[in-house]
Amino acid sequence: MSGKRSILFLFVLAACLSACRPGVSGRTDGAEATVAGLIGQAGSDVENQRLDDAMQKAFSALDLAIQADSPLLRVRSLACITGIDIMASRDEDAWQKALEAESIARQHGFRPELAGILISKAKLCSYAEISPETGRNDEGLEYAREALALAEETGNYEQQAEACYVIGSLYINKNRWNDPIEPDLYRTAGEYLDRGQALADQHDIPRLRRNGILFRSRWFQQGDRNEEAIRYFSQVLGTLPETDHLTASSLDDRLVRLYMREGEYDQALAAHDDYVYHSQQYLRQKADETLQEMETRFDVREKERQIELRNYQISLLVLLGGVGIVLLAGHLRKVRRRNEELQHSNDTKEQLINFLARDLRNPARAFSSALEELSAEAPELSVDQIRRRCGELAAGVQSINEDMAGYVGDVLVERNRRISGLGLTHRELEIIRLSAQGLTAAEIAEKLYLSVHTVNNHRQRIYAKMDVRNVSEMTRKATDLGILPD
Repeated sequence: MSGKRSILFLFVLAACLSACRPGVSGRTDGAEATVAGLIGQAGSDVENQRLDDAMQKAFSALDLAIQADSPLLRVRSLACITGIDIMASRDEDAWQKALEAESIARQHGFRPELAGILISKAKLCSYAEISPETGRNDEGLEYAREALALAEETGNYEQQAEACYVIGSLYINKNRWNDPIEPDLYRTAGEYLDRGQALADQHDIPRLRRNGILFRSRWFQQGDRNEEAIRYFSQVLGTLPETDHLTASSLDDRLVRLYMREGEYDQALAAHDDYVYHSQQYLRQKADETLQEMETRFDVREKERQIELRNYQISLLVLLGGVGIVLLAGHLRKVRRRNEELQHSNDTKEQLINFLARDLRNPARAFSSALEELSAEAPELSVDQIRRRCGELAAGVQSINEDMAGYVGDVLVERNRRISGLGLTHRELEIIRLSAQGLTAAEIAEKLYLSVHTVNNHRQRIYAKMDVRNVSEMTRKATDLGILPD
């Protein structure tokens, strides 16, 4: 990672961590714990640059939030998705998710969550400036200033520092195309960076201190203050903990470029050696952490295996002592399942018969009425009259069959018209049917050779077209429309 986005994953981690905090009560307690766990795991995946895994967990959290009908959990999940989309340079997707989250947060008065979303929107405005014509710095400043005010009201120092950093970055952007730069804009940018750094130092937040150092690098560069930047970065290097190899490698990388601009090539070479060393140490740290995580998972799975083995042994003893009962129970389950299937089939047929019987347009009603009339008159008719009347009814059967086929065709056409009106694609219909079978997003993705992210995006579009909120409502409505069998 490089440039302004090189610090973004720190912001995404902050969003994931803040989304894990408590704040939901009532019937959503269980969902809150699960959603918070998924968002926390997504943050871990982001830290390890596993963005696809992180997005899968974030979308799973969103699905649970929707099922729990919890606006707060939904906002937190959307905020996490927004941050991951920004990291993956999917700015348009991130913007749409941020707008959705902002609308819910404003409606329900979720001030801390709203501040985080506004910071994300301000960053997206900052990234839009690739030419003087595309700049959205003033728009971004409005979002960042509102976020700063909200963070001050709620006493959230992390969001205050982040908002200050983003405001400083936007002022740096406003000077980007000025030659020479405007002193007032440059000074204002420095003041906000100082304010953010002071908050990070005062409240001892290492992540925010690292952010401030990286933001200040752009500020020094814009002011052509290379010597001052070298002194500042060298001083910060001397105060870092020995284990903070990530920050050290970032500072060494900047020192290499600064020394090159000043023509101090020996110093640049030494800084490059330090950069390589700290990068290797950081990678080793991550490898050790991964190994530790694998060892922990192995220990847990080994314990689970031992428990399963004991349960198996107990089950085997029970089975040996009562094999006849077990076999009988299995047979009874099969019989019961078959009876249920037959009953469902009979119910379906009965529903169809009742439907046709109630519908006045059904051409079979005329045939049925004629038979009833003939049956009532039979005692008063001769044998020849009865046979002649039956022959007349038989002659009309072909016509009735044709009318019946047309009628059923009209029913099917009307059902298809209602389905077509929703605008569902063939792929979306596939996903509806597989979801109704109980398949998870991951199982559907494997079956259709898609990514989990794509399946989740399809589901969101299906929810919008069908005006439903979750899989259960989607399945119920699809059944009513005839997309799924009863």
